[in-house]
Amino acid sequence: PFISEDFERGVIAGESYWMMEDGELHLNCQKTKKGETWPCILKGHGAMDPVRESEVKKKMMLERFQEENPGFDFSGADFSGQVPDPRNFMG
Repeated sequence: PFISEDFERGVIAGESYWMMEDGELHLNCQKTKKGETWPCILKGHGAMDPVRESEVKKKMMLERFQEENPGFDFSGADFSGQVPDPRNFMG
């Protein structure tokens, strides 16, 4: 197999996929626990730095807002201050 390493956390295999685009491999893994941030996708690989982790949390917050308010456009939204842990607001 091309990748023979374990994922950092649980993945729903039937809702996950991969594709090749412009010579790059793209993985889309559906997490078993919505809103959970992972330090990395595969165990043993480099962890996200704090700035990147904050960006991921902001993106998850915007995804939640979009799910709850499908008629609104949050693409230009910005957060000021600290973003809460997604596990506390996504469920």
